[in-house]
Amino acid sequence: MEWTSSGRRILDRFLSFGEYAGEPETDRAKRRIMVGSWWFGALGIALDATFKYLDGYSLLAAVGAAEVTAGLLAIVAIHRWPLRLTSIVTAVLAVYATANGLEAVMRGGLLGSGLSAMWGIIGFLAALIAISRRAAAFWFGVFVAETIFATWIPTWIDPIYPNADPIGDIVFTLLAMGGLTFAVVTYFVRQRDRFQEQSDRLLRNVLPEEIAVRLKLESAEIADYYEEASVLFADVVGFTPMSAGLSPRRLVSLLGSVFTDLDGFVGAAGLEKIKTVGDEYMVASGVPSSRPDHVEAIADLALRIRDHTNTTTYEGHKLQFRIGIHTGPLIAGVIGQRKFAYDLWGDTVNTASRLESHGIPGEIQISADVYEALKDSFVCEPRGLIEVKGKGRLEAWLLQSRNGMPVMSREDP
Repeated sequence: MEWTSSGRRILDRFLSFGEYAGEPETDRAKRRIMVGSWWFGALGIALDATFKYLDGYSLLAAVGAAEVTAGLLAIVAIHRWPLRLTSIVTAVLAVYATANGLEAVMRGGLLGSGLSAMWGIIGFLAALIAISRRAAAFWFGVFVAETIFATWIPTWIDPIYPNADPIGDIVFTLLAMGGLTFAVVTYFVRQRDRFQEQSDRLLRNVLPEEIAVRLKLESAEIADYYEEASVLFADVVGFTPMSAGLSPRRLVSLLGSVFTDLDGFVGAAGLEKIKTVGDEYMVASGVPSSRPDHVEAIADLALRIRDHTNTTTYEGHKLQFRIGIHTGPLIAGVIGQRKFAYDLWGDTVNTASRLESHGIPGEIQISADVYEALKDSFVCEPRGLIEVKGKGRLEAWLLQSRNGMPVMSREDP
């Protein structure tokens, strides 16, 4: 609704005092909580001070005016010195604590003041949110001292403004304090949940969802053995000389466009992108969740990548990929504590990489094991034995299409 949207914009403007470029999200949440509490606190205390003044309690009204002034000055100060939130919060808490003590003296102690000392709860909560746990412990001690002081003060000093019936003030204090506490904690929890969702989304974008869940639950390294899985490597043909003629911005834009398309194909196929290294793209099928059709699924992906990249222009360039696929056992997991990533290890991975690097531009080169899994459903062309560095002579095939589908004609790079 329009009025709701307008109200949110107005509230956001009031909470934006002290905002600055590059402000961390956590600092922004703390600042907005404090600024919001100062605005609403100033409004509530100003109304209370006005009523007290009209009732003839001029000294109490003056104390309230001092609290209002402290809150408003804090807002001005955070706008002027946004990096000094800790000092500003500490100064405001000191004013509020002094005001609570003075009200207890003038009205006859803890009950006579309508439990004014209880506002100290808000003080140590504010310190916990905006400063530190050590500061919160200090202000909790102040709250305890104020409560004891307010309890014993009637035995030492006669009140200036005795409160014969403090029930109304007590109820108001409890309701107001409860409402403010609820609002602050609710906002804080919402911010925490939002940050957690952002963190989880980032983790899921870096790791497979199943692995991300395990990583949050397990402190040990994750390493799983898979008896059967398939690996695809794809590499842009002639990338190095082409990149020499492109500006860094255009080069990044080109790779971004290509890999964004490939990411979409991988996601649609339900496979797992492992990583990109320069212009090389690596995909796995059958990890982290096993699937009986892992070879067929990655073959379909390879055909889609080949057909798409052979007919699409990126930044004015016609690209071709060399693609290699192998299937077999491998290990998948996450190791290390910093800049970790989900990766694959084993001879299956090395063989797939060699099949790609010794492949033909615009073609999909597969191993004999992959051919055996695909021969009943796909059209494959024998390439014969090829010499592969580190592997010797390997039997290789070229994947052409699914049975019954047209074979794409070959084009020169």
